[in-house]
Amino acid sequence: MPQNDAETNLLLIGATGYIGGGVLSRLLGDGRSATFHVTTLLRNQQKARDLEPFGVHAVVGSLDNTDLLTHLAKESDIVIECADADHLQSTKAILAGLKERHKATGKVPSLIHTSGTGVLVDNAAGMFSTDTVYYDDDLEQLDKISPDQPHREVDLIVIDADKEGYVNAYLILPSTIYGLANGPLVDAGIMNPQSQQIPALILASLSRKRAGMIGEGKNIWNNVQIDDIVHLYEVIWDAILTGKKIGHGKEGYYFGENGEHRLHDVGKAIGKALKELRIAETDEPSTFTKEELDLFFSGSESLGTNSRCRGRRARAIGWNPKKTTEDMLASVKPEVQYMLTRD
Repeated sequence: MPQNDAETNLLLIGATGYIGGGVLSRLLGDGRSATFHVTTLLRNQQKARDLEPFGVHAVVGSLDNTDLLTHLAKESDIVIECADADHLQSTKAILAGLKERHKATGKVPSLIHTSGTGVLVDNAAGMFSTDTVYYDDDLEQLDKISPDQPHREVDLIVIDADKEGYVNAYLILPSTIYGLANGPLVDAGIMNPQSQQIPALILASLSRKRAGMIGEGKNIWNNVQIDDIVHLYEVIWDAILTGKKIGHGKEGYYFGENGEHRLHDVGKAIGKALKELRIAETDEPSTFTKEELDLFFSGSESLGTNSRCRGRRARAIGWNPKKTTEDMLASVKPEVQYMLTRD
């Protein structure tokens, strides 16, 4: 791996997304950014042009362009994948390129792969909570996660590649991410400023003019603020660049969480915002009907699952998240107000 005074080739996948844009912003603000050669893969030609003033090399393509991904990864010291936790073929293509780089240079490149705590979910459908809590430093517990769980198929091929020795792989698993992103990339219209889970609930609630939830909203998820989760990526790439030894592969799971909530809590916060804005008559959330689940969530009850975890390994390497569940609930009304300004 290049030293601090040498150029480091970084490939970022998903740079216009919520997480990826935050990661790119932090990369550009890193004190070593003058030594970074950052390449991104974008589907949008205009956004590729918009990134040029930021000193980023943008290549137009998609996750389905596997030959291109392999080529780009072959040229990279570090790949940061933030686009799609379940896109198996693109992950295989990236790993193929990193394997070629290892063969050509004799050095071990790094992959920071974005998974998610969705790998821990059950089928609660909002009807019950769970006492099961997963820990990112409990190898025996993590090994027992079923290969049929969401994200798990891709996670396992990343871990297997690390085991082969041609890549050091670090898996970041965010929980429910929240907060409106801001900064130059948002101002330039390059980066998506919103997450997925809470905005999806808000959009459905605005449409029905009442806050909604899956089942009775008894299920529990962890949460993490966008700037806090981006900091976890920074802690890991800093360890890579400075040669600090941290866990990778099977020992490279890093859970992003700093608090937890029941789905009903989020529904209540949305309801409160809607009532204050005179959109709803009550702040109490009601259960989405089957028709509403089909309309707003393609029939999925994933928001009604349980996913409980603790990021002990993440904190052990120096991650120090600041925002808590209280901040998450406070962020709901600004999200509602933002969505009301959209077309």
